[in-house]
Amino acid sequence: MDRPRIHILVVDDEPQIREVLEEFLRGKGHVVYAAASAEEALENEDLKKIEVGLIDIHLPGKLTGHDLIERLNSLLPEAAMIMMSGQGKIDDLITAFERHVFTFISKPFESLNEIELLVRRAAEAKRNEIAAKEYTRSLETSKTRLEEEVAKRTQQLERMRNIVSHLFAVSSKLGLIEPLDSLLNYVCQSIVDAGAFRRAVILLCDDKFIVRHIGVAEFDGVNDLIQKRVRERRDAPLRPYDFAREEQRIGTGYYAKATSSPVSEKAKADGWQFGDQLTVPLRRQDGAIFGYLSVDEPLDNSRPSEEIIQYLDVLLNHSALHVEAQQFRQHLRDRASELEQRVQERTTELRQSQEKFSRLVNLTSDIVYVTDAEGKIIYLNDAFMTNLGYVRENYIGNSLAAVLQELVTDDPSNRVEIENLTSESDSAVLHRIELLTRQGDKRVFEINRSVIRQGGEFQGTQGIARDVTEHRALLKRVMSSERLAATGRLAAGVAHEINNPLQAITSQLNAVLKQTQDNKEAKEHLEQIGEGIDRIRTIVRGMLDLHRTQSSATVDVNLNEVIEKVLALTAKQLRGDNVEVVKELSDIPPVIKGSPSDLQQVILNLILNASEAMPEGGILTVSSDCVNDAIDLKFKDTGTGIPAELQKKIFDPFFSNRVSGGGVGLGLYLSRNIVEIHQGTIKVDSEMGKGTIFTLSFPIL
Repeated sequence: MDRPRIHILVVDDEPQIREVLEEFLRGKGHVVYAAASAEEALENEDLKKIEVGLIDIHLPGKLTGHDLIERLNSLLPEAAMIMMSGQGKIDDLITAFERHVFTFISKPFESLNEIELLVRRAAEAKRNEIAAKEYTRSLETSKTRLEEEVAKRTQQLERMRNIVSHLFAVSSKLGLIEPLDSLLNYVCQSIVDAGAFRRAVILLCDDKFIVRHIGVAEFDGVNDLIQKRVRERRDAPLRPYDFAREEQRIGTGYYAKATSSPVSEKAKADGWQFGDQLTVPLRRQDGAIFGYLSVDEPLDNSRPSEEIIQYLDVLLNHSALHVEAQQFRQHLRDRASELEQRVQERTTELRQSQEKFSRLVNLTSDIVYVTDAEGKIIYLNDAFMTNLGYVRENYIGNSLAAVLQELVTDDPSNRVEIENLTSESDSAVLHRIELLTRQGDKRVFEINRSVIRQGGEFQGTQGIARDVTEHRALLKRVMSSERLAATGRLAAGVAHEINNPLQAITSQLNAVLKQTQDNKEAKEHLEQIGEGIDRIRTIVRGMLDLHRTQSSATVDVNLNEVIEKVLALTAKQLRGDNVEVVKELSDIPPVIKGSPSDLQQVILNLILNASEAMPEGGILTVSSDCVNDAIDLKFKDTGTGIPAELQKKIFDPFFSNRVSGGGVGLGLYLSRNIVEIHQGTIKVDSEMGKGTIFTLSFPIL
């Protein structure tokens, strides 16, 4: 059945509330007139059509909400008024109900559907009120017309009017009473106080017709017997009257006579007797019965009339509106509480899951990150700080692209990788990017990145970044080792083929030298040929030593003696190159276990490299020192220095920094291998234009 359309006036100075109410109520099929002030509302041309007014207490202008309601009550006596306020002061409530406001609504609203329901009930209540007033006026007219003729009837009508007036006054206060049991007790007490019956009981059931709420009142107060009976009815099936009796319909009520009585038949027919029962149903807006009012012992002992039942029905209908409103609010509170509990449970589960995820992810040494749909970082694990040294919290919330652009090196390939990492592409590609740590070191990371989608929509990305700097260096060394191994195997074969001819050439050269002792020029040429042969033999021996994994037989070696021997061997060459040697050797003999010839080769290589680094001459400082549990040898020159970008490459095989050419780039590579075989380390410290320092460190015996 279609509900009637209602003309509604909404007056509120808050545009948002006014627009929400106007849009919602029009969506429900009502005609809505909206105004921001009392003056604007009173100027409306369709004001006489208004059936229900939703009026805010505090309005701009000279007229308040109370003033507007007072004028509307005068102009529109058939319209119902509903007061709204966000403050809810008790003085405002009292003033509102003094002006016969239907109900009071607090802002913000709990439910727009509830407001629409109250509007419909207000309109219906006003129509019922008008009907009651019209009916009262008709009774008063009948009373006046029959006053001279039926005095007793006039007294009954007067009494009825008093009852109706009392019940009507009571109905205007129902919206202020909570909880539900208190409301039912108030309704019962109001019926008793009206002077119609000595006892009233209301039973209210749930959807399964089980009694959940009971209201009761007696003229002399509720006694223990009634209290006991009330407790017995709670949680029992709803049974309003004795179906075994023969009942009569009086209006909407059911009147059941007592089964036996000592009084006359006429009394049985006309008057109330002990054991009689009158029940009036409580109906919802859809007509369903959800409770009953039972009354007993009318004060005048007369049989209930249709008029009194009609008034009781009006009161019950009005009460039913407030009962349903309270039940609806309670349902909303229960539902909200249930949802809040579920949210708390899900929040706890989510927090526990996040904590478990964080603990698990933080166990890995790889950097784990997550971004949202806008590309902003929403998660970083502890490995971010461990690997790069930056404070994680400073980067969460920033875009991944901005963070990478800040941290990457100048390598051009990084720009392409940043674009791929921040795209929405689902391609599974292993990305490689070079980042700068907080200490300024360059680290290479491989990033395994995937896209997060939900329902096909892009939600963000997640990735795992692994530091592969050492791995790549190791792989490079392995590849170099494989190349050197192949070179060594080739060199071994070549050496056998070269050494035999070299030996024969050397023998023949020595014989020729003996025959040309008197020819100085020929002797010089032959000596130069001998030096070339020795150079070839040295290169072949160096190729054979590329993959030496063990040193020669080890003995106690005094490094000071080795240094002195090498300096003596190179003294003539160093003087010829204008190199001044400064010796700062330790007084304590620096003795280690090792191969004298191998260590001599290392020191000789470092001294000759220093000499070549000083083409115009300079100072070479050679020192030895016993520091803690280690022996340090330092070779410091005042040469041109080594560029910073080349310092990490000088120990690679086949790498040479000689501008003039010469050499195959194996000297420092072989030197490092020999030092490491002796459990030592070699490092370089150089500055362009100021010179270079090579430091050898060996453990003390």
